[in-house]
Amino acid sequence: MQINDRTKGYLLIALASILWGTMGLVGKLLFSYELRPQDITFWKLLIGFIMMFVYLYIKKIDSIKIDRCGMWQLALVGLFCQALYNLFIFSAIEKTTIATATILLYTAPIFVTIMARIFYKERLTSYKVVALLFCILGCYLTITGGSLGAIKLDTEGMMLGLGAGFTYALTTITSRALLKRYSQWTILLYIFGFGALFSLLFANPTTVFQFGFNLNIWLGLFILGLVPTTLAYGLYITGLSYEVESSKAGIITTLEVVVAVLASYVFLGEVILGWKLIGVIMVLCSVIIVQSDQYLTGKIEAIKAKSIASKTSM
Repeated sequence: MQINDRTKGYLLIALASILWGTMGLVGKLLFSYELRPQDITFWKLLIGFIMMFVYLYIKKIDSIKIDRCGMWQLALVGLFCQALYNLFIFSAIEKTTIATATILLYTAPIFVTIMARIFYKERLTSYKVVALLFCILGCYLTITGGSLGAIKLDTEGMMLGLGAGFTYALTTITSRALLKRYSQWTILLYIFGFGALFSLLFANPTTVFQFGFNLNIWLGLFILGLVPTTLAYGLYITGLSYEVESSKAGIITTLEVVVAVLASYVFLGEVILGWKLIGVIMVLCSVIIVQSDQYLTGKIEAIKAKSIASKTSM
C-alpha cells in the first residue's frame, strides 16, 4: 500500500507526539533530585542544540548559514516557542497543579486552528470542530479523571498556562512558514540554541554540578535532550514539511497526553479506568476523525456533485 506525502507527514507528527509523551517520566526522575524546572529546561535545550550541531557536522549538511532576517526570525521562535514556552508551563505547574497546567497547555489546538485560519486560510470544517471538541474534552478527562478537584484555579497560574498553550501553538504556525526558506535541521539548530541562550534569563545551570557527577541526573538530561527534544521536534517539523494542515497537526499532538498516561500505567503502575479511559478513547477518536476529514469531505462533495448532475440531467 502506497502512502501519500501528507499521510506520511501526519504519521511523523503522531510519532513525535509519542516521543513527547515520554518527557513526564524523565522529568519525574530529575525532579526527585530537586532540580528546578528552569534549570532542566536550559540543559534540555543545550543538549538538543549540541546534538543537532553534531548531526549536521557528521552529515556534512551545509545549511546552517542564514541571513540577518532569518537570524532574527529564528531568535524570536527560540525565545517564544522554546524559552518562554518552558518558562510558562513550568511556572503554571508551580502556581496551580500539573493537571491544571496541562489542561491549559492543551488549549494549543484551539490557538493553532484560529491562527491557521487567519494566516493560512485553512478551512474550518465540521469534522475539525468535532475533532477539536473531542480532543479538548478527552485531554481533560484523561488528566483529571473527571474530577474538578484536580483543578486549582489561580488567575496568574491560568494566564501562564494559557501562555504556554499559545507559545506551544506558535511552534506549528511559525515552523510551517520557516520551512519555506530553511531546512528543518537548520530551524532546530537555531531555535534550540537561542532557546538555551534566552533560558539563561531565568535558569541557573550550575546547580546541576552541586550533585557532583551523578549518572542518573546526566543520563536523565541526556535522554530529555535526545528523545522529547531532538528526535521529537525533528520528526514534528519534518512532518510539517509535507504540507500538512496546521490545525490537524495541532489536534494530533494531543496524543502526547495519551502516551504520558499509558507510560505512567506501564512504569509507575497508575490505574487507567473510568473517565480516564474514556478520555484516552476520545483523544484517539479525535485523531481518527481529523485524519478522516479530507476523505469524508471529498466523499460528501462527490455525492453532492453527483446529485446536482442527476437533477440537471432530468
